[in-house]
Amino acid sequence: MRHFLQILSLAILSIAVVGCSETESVVVRQLQLSSNGVVFDAAGGQSCVTVAPYPESEEWQVESDNLHEWADYSVEGNLLYVTAEANTEESSRTCWLELVSPTSAFEPYRITISQESAFDDYYFTSSAAEEYVFDSEGGVFSFDVVTNCAWSLSTDADWLSLVQDTEQGKASIVAQPNSSEEQLRGEVILKWGEREQVISVTQQTRAENPYLQLVGKWEIVASKWFYSPNGSLNNLDYAPNASDYYLIFDIEQGEYGKSLYMRNFLYPGTSLEVRYDSQTGGIIIPFGWSVYAYEVFLYITCVGTSSFSYASLEVAAEPSEDKMLLELDMPIVPGFQYVGFGLWCYSDDGGKIAFGSRSMPTLFPMGDIVFKKSEI
Repeated sequence: MRHFLQILSLAILSIAVVGCSETESVVVRQLQLSSNGVVFDAAGGQSCVTVAPYPESEEWQVESDNLHEWADYSVEGNLLYVTAEANTEESSRTCWLELVSPTSAFEPYRITISQESAFDDYYFTSSAAEEYVFDSEGGVFSFDVVTNCAWSLSTDADWLSLVQDTEQGKASIVAQPNSSEEQLRGEVILKWGEREQVISVTQQTRAENPYLQLVGKWEIVASKWFYSPNGSLNNLDYAPNASDYYLIFDIEQGEYGKSLYMRNFLYPGTSLEVRYDSQTGGIIIPFGWSVYAYEVFLYITCVGTSSFSYASLEVAAEPSEDKMLLELDMPIVPGFQYVGFGLWCYSDDGGKIAFGSRSMPTLFPMGDIVFKKSEI
């Protein structure tokens, strides 16, 4: 029995040895890469990956289905060159290539391409408004840009000019006078990285210009009128005739956008310079200043039942929605029934006296006072 087992073992061993001698060696086809990933900073550039196929005769090729437009590659022998453009985006970005076998002899090898963001530590602030409105005469709107990244200005409007000073962080939108009868509209794009701000820009016609709408003849309208022939109060109401010339005065253009002149105000020959209020489209009247002609002075007058009081101050006159009225914001003075204004001059002895117009006494408009656009 023991002899039989020995013979059987030798037979099995012989079969195994014969089987080993007849088995062919298996070649594992593969690629050895110097790196399976390429990392670029925000500036971009070029990097190289060495590809060593095994065996050396093994073929390989690149599939670029997942390669983005900011990256590219080229192959020279067994060297794979990868390039990346500069990254101006807010976030980092990634794509990849795959090295594959034309005969499917090995599984694909992925090479990841990644790039840092230019704005890992970026900041951006701007003082630009969402909307700018030019009047008909044009001008310049400027704003500041504070940032450590690239930025740009562009526009779709041929009537606008843009000025960009990157070094100083300054930008300007420039408009020339609008000679057309139509309102102009456009957009300016302030862009940085992937972000942008759309700035709406409008330019008025001359007919819409709030400064020019003030030029013309105006009529003084008041809820109450008093008169004074000698500088003493006569507690008599007066109902002025709208055709009386001293109720009509002219507003003429001064320094554009800054000042105007009220001519023949309450008396012929007077000339009072007033400030233009660009915020309201109205004027600010400096009551208490000299009006040049006849050494006449214009005063705020507080009228009670038996006395005058004087004050020199500024009064705002704001336009109505249709621009046909200028409503005066007269001060409220406790203890006085009405508050208004009139013309005064100095007498020979240096005292102030009311200044009459023609043979009529000086009129004092009181209470609610409005300048009304006149066609006279």
